[in-house]
Amino acid sequence: MPEPRRTPRRDLVRSPRFKSPVARAVVPVLAGIGFFAALFGITYLIAVVVSDDTEGIRIGDKQFTIGRADIAAQRIRTYGPLLYADLKGTQGEQAIVVDHDPNRPDTDGWSVYFAYRADRGPSCLISVSQATEQLQDCDGAPITVADLERAEPEAEVVVELGDKPVVKVRFAAALPPTTVTGSTG
Repeated sequence: MPEPRRTPRRDLVRSPRFKSPVARAVVPVLAGIGFFAALFGITYLIAVVVSDDTEGIRIGDKQFTIGRADIAAQRIRTYGPLLYADLKGTQGEQAIVVDHDPNRPDTDGWSVYFAYRADRGPSCLISVSQATEQLQDCDGAPITVADLERAEPEAEVVVELGDKPVVKVRFAAALPPTTVTGSTG
């Protein structure tokens, strides 16, 4: 007579079963949280090792390159002072105006101003009139750079000499506009 077929006994290796309903609900959740915490930790350690930030965090440059001195001076002679929008925020309080004295060489005679009237402060920002392409104040009245607040010592124009001199605006620090000195040019 043939031997009956044996079925493997499943009771030899029992999978763990939690008898309490609380344990059956909490243990898988805790295991999932532990898995994601370990995954985050490993990812964080990899990012720390790969980044190697030896220079530290640097937000923004303290120097803005305008371009070649001869080209910038010619543009100012043709179109008037250069108005650079506020790159820090949307209020325009950090906007600047760069001017050049046409009676001086291209490597000298540069000045920088904040883009607001000296007598009214940051509440009266200037703009360029679309009709005349000239500077105008917050009321629409035409103005010149003599009406603006000088940016020194917060910012200065520097010309780097070389084969083709380059004009740059160098900022002392990212100071808020309320710290501007009361000097006028």
